[in-house]
Amino acid sequence: MAQNGRSDALRKRHRARIAKSKPACHICGMPIDYSLKYPDPKCFVVDHLVPIAKGGSDALANKKAAHHPRMQQQEASSRLCADHSA
Repeated sequence: MAQNGRSDALRKRHRARIAKSKPACHICGMPIDYSLKYPDPKCFVVDHLVPIAKGGSDALANKKAAHHPRMQQQEASSRLCADHSA
């Protein structure tokens, strides 16, 4: 079990289940390249809709696919997720 009390096995199961259908980023709506690995800013991550720190649950219903947070941080405040053309 992770130090934060959340199960690593549960996290891996949820990640695999979300990735299986290869959804687009729930933030920007752009496709995610599921072959990219961390720390690539365009890689797939699981995002909590309501953050755990703000009382959100670790349930699958509270998780969606997104680009790595660095992707959003690189953008101007008026836009999310960089242009996906290489």
